[in-house]
Amino acid sequence: MANGKSGPAQTKVGLKKRVGDLLRAHDGPLTRDLLLTPGSFGLGRVPQRLQPDQTTTMVCGFCSTGCGLNVHLKNGEAINLSPAKNYPVNLGMACPKGWEALTPLRAPDRATTPLLRNARGKLQPVAWPEALEAFTTRFKAIQAKHGPDSVAWIGTGQIVTEELALLGAVGKFGMGIVHGDGNTRQCMATAAVAYKQSFGFDAPPFSYQDFEESDVIVLVGSNLCIAHPIMWERVCRNPHDPEIVVVDPRKTETAMAATQHYAARPKSDLTLLYGLAHLLIRNGWIDRKFIDAHATGFDALAAHVEAFTPERVSAETGIDEAALQTFAETIHRGKRVSFWWTMGVNQSHEGVRVAQAIINLAVLTGNIGRPGTGANSITGQCNAMGSRIFSNTTNLLGGRDFTVEADRQAVATILNIPEDRIPTRNSLAYDQIIEGILAGRIRGLWVIATNPAHSWINQEDLHQILERLDFLVVQDMYTTTETAERAHLVLPAAGWGEKEGTFINSERRIGVTKKVARAPGQALADFHIFRLIADAWGCGDLFADWKTPEDVFQILKRLSKG
Repeated sequence: MANGKSGPAQTKVGLKKRVGDLLRAHDGPLTRDLLLTPGSFGLGRVPQRLQPDQTTTMVCGFCSTGCGLNVHLKNGEAINLSPAKNYPVNLGMACPKGWEALTPLRAPDRATTPLLRNARGKLQPVAWPEALEAFTTRFKAIQAKHGPDSVAWIGTGQIVTEELALLGAVGKFGMGIVHGDGNTRQCMATAAVAYKQSFGFDAPPFSYQDFEESDVIVLVGSNLCIAHPIMWERVCRNPHDPEIVVVDPRKTETAMAATQHYAARPKSDLTLLYGLAHLLIRNGWIDRKFIDAHATGFDALAAHVEAFTPERVSAETGIDEAALQTFAETIHRGKRVSFWWTMGVNQSHEGVRVAQAIINLAVLTGNIGRPGTGANSITGQCNAMGSRIFSNTTNLLGGRDFTVEADRQAVATILNIPEDRIPTRNSLAYDQIIEGILAGRIRGLWVIATNPAHSWINQEDLHQILERLDFLVVQDMYTTTETAERAHLVLPAAGWGEKEGTFINSERRIGVTKKVARAPGQALADFHIFRLIADAWGCGDLFADWKTPEDVFQILKRLSKG
């Protein structure tokens, strides 16, 4: 190469050397990942870059199961996680969604700064003071022009209980908004009404241990092994070789694993359940002693289901009469029968009546109040239960009633606020809020951690309805939701793992979630956003004692005492 030229031979030698050097490289992303070291905190062997120096335990924020996770930290930041072995919900198990719980925090479409729509119709970044000023001035102007009921909010089951309570308090006691509801109504209203009408309260009477203690497990409209994998694992741990009965028009994964599958035609659930009640009563397979001691209305129910003969039920459901007899006999022979349902019932035709019919089967057979029994509704969102109990939307804090003066006085005394700050009317329901927008009565809407433009039953209609609003505020982790893209103002919120608080899972267990990561950019915990809004609105003094989620938790204890 003295002449400065390189021939084919030299080029080949040089390329070979480069390839060899790359193949023999002692460092690089691949080799760093391959050099495993014994992991701390029970992790096993992991790459050095994923070696934690601390660990903490918290509940998962994905679904209503509420599993315990060990979140492993390095320099104070979450780097990986593993299921908590001793947590009574998941007992060391985790589903794929739980294993990936940290992944959404790194999503590329995270909201990182407030966005305000400018005169050209484009969302542009603004500072928090400007965003808060737009929030208060626009909503106050709408209320001044169209009345206090012209602004509403739609909340969620995705934020912690303390945030739900603060939102409900700031919105109703501070801002004077009467109408606020949560997306939990879309999925749980039917079950809640059925529970209230049947038992007088809205709280599922079960624990996950019941999955392991039943000898007959009846699943109605539930694909448990996919939607709630850890609950299905609890079923699989049952040592009693249980009969697993699935009622679902589809041959789901759970149905394929069941011992009995009844593919009732769509919209025939109620007929099937009434037919089972008919057979149980006709054959004397009921617990009359339990009914007489604990139930009312048996004679009316018996008269009602008398018309649901096996012939009629078979014709309407597509299930043959012999199979119906087998189903009823399975319930009769079970010593501990548990009935479970979820969205296949809750979001179905005649959902309230179907849920009540399930409850009635449990009552008829005395399968209430004992381990391995119950009429058990499984929720979906991580804090749907917290929303139902403490959001201050459908009922006044602490399970009270907005329309009852004594309840308003009690809450005012506990919170040390004027009683006239508490609305004397119940809120419009979610669907009624949408109808209010359509009718022009609601002109401003605040949407928190939900995406109605995607989840509403008719997206095309709702997209047009949202265009009618004078001012739409979306408070969310993401800027790319269909609702956020239509907003006039977007407030960037922290997500699970970036803030503190509690969730209430399907079995009513309160679990703690912790801050193990920093929210990106200027995103803030919803709790802090609500406090900033209260101050900007001019009602912050009412919530002087609501400084932290821990403070609010203690307030909720006082509100629910007794």
